[in-house]
Amino acid sequence: MTGQRRHVRIVDGNRCNLRLRDAYYFAKVKNISLSGALMEIYFPTEGLHVGNNCQVNLYGDDLYNYDCEVVRVENTNIALRFIDKRIPN
Repeated sequence: MTGQRRHVRIVDGNRCNLRLRDAYYFAKVKNISLSGALMEIYFPTEGLHVGNNCQVNLYGDDLYNYDCEVVRVENTNIALRFIDKRIPN
């Protein structure tokens, strides 16, 4: 995907947990910005669809929980848009 982005993306590489419905899955952050993130997921994407709501827990810390919407699903990569950005104290 090409084009101008509103926010700078940072390559991350850290592992995270993705909660979809009542299940938790391991994922890796490929890049992240103020508006969303691109994740590499370690589970089949059959049940994951654009428009699904999920929650991402970054860095294994409850302070870094983000409510997200799935905006793209491609093979093992998913793009998420942050809905609720909670900044840790």
